[in-house]
Amino acid sequence: MFCRIALSLVAVWISAIGLARAEYSFCNKTSYALSAAIGYVEDSRMITRGWWRLRPGQCKVVMTEAVVPGRYFVYSEAIPGHRGPLRTWSGDTPLCVENESLFTLRDQDVCASDPRRQREFFSVDVDEGNDGSWRTEFSEEVNFNVYKAEVAGVQRLLRDVGYEVARIDGTLGRRTQTILREYRQDRGLGDSGVYDDALIDQLILEANERDAKLGFFFCNATQLPIWAAIAQVDEEEGYRSSGWWRMEGSECAKVLRGELTANHYYVYGIMDLGDRDISLAGGTETFCVSDVQFDAAGAIDCAESGFAEAMFRKVEIGGEKAWTYQFSPEQFNPEIAADTGSGE
Repeated sequence: MFCRIALSLVAVWISAIGLARAEYSFCNKTSYALSAAIGYVEDSRMITRGWWRLRPGQCKVVMTEAVVPGRYFVYSEAIPGHRGPLRTWSGDTPLCVENESLFTLRDQDVCASDPRRQREFFSVDVDEGNDGSWRTEFSEEVNFNVYKAEVAGVQRLLRDVGYEVARIDGTLGRRTQTILREYRQDRGLGDSGVYDDALIDQLILEANERDAKLGFFFCNATQLPIWAAIAQVDEEEGYRSSGWWRMEGSECAKVLRGELTANHYYVYGIMDLGDRDISLAGGTETFCVSDVQFDAAGAIDCAESGFAEAMFRKVEIGGEKAWTYQFSPEQFNPEIAADTGSGE
């Protein structure tokens, strides 16, 4: 589930510079490994392309043709392996992406029925004075240069995979070198206190693999499409409900990232029969929902805030760090008893 960081909190620097070749490039001056995408108009059609993986401190060419004046759209998000809420560098223009693969999309209608395939891009206005080249730089609150961003990225990734990194400051000091030696020794990679691109790539892979095993998952064990929602404990609002995740038959979706910290969650689903919908039976608690993608605080009055209400089913997970809830056909029969769900 996305936790978007407002641009007022995360600085995104966009600058035209005199490069030797005509090209559009991205430069990652953050401590996060990023996946980035671009949107632009070609023959009166909006094109979106991605994902480009950017190591911390890495700059990469994403378009090799001359950059013509006009408006472009850019989006970037941190890799899932980084701990904490998902960091994004985003704006207010929704455009289509593929969630799991490289993509070039020439039809922005492909995500109309699946809002989870949309991302909020920010706009970049390339002026007439450019020389055919443009660079978008991604930065964070700490204004790292390229080298410090790379070191800070190594520090963050080491923390993500379980090492005790006290500060992410972009300084390759004695403590960071000691942790690098420990990591290398633990993985049978020698005992050097230095890093290279290959080591950063391995840290990224390991962090993502760790994250893939954690979280809350929905799986559709029916043969019909299901729209699913979840409600979870929120320290400030009591609970928050959010949705929708659309799953075809036999598909799964990850809805919460990282280690689970609550003992229970609430789930809701709608089975799409084409001519009508059937709601998940056995609900015990009312939360807000909407016809479109939503995120609603539990403390609000649903009707006064423009939401509908739905009965969510409680799922006890007993302190597990990961959980899978399977939607089965009998759960959508209102005559079946409430406790027919399954999780593991």
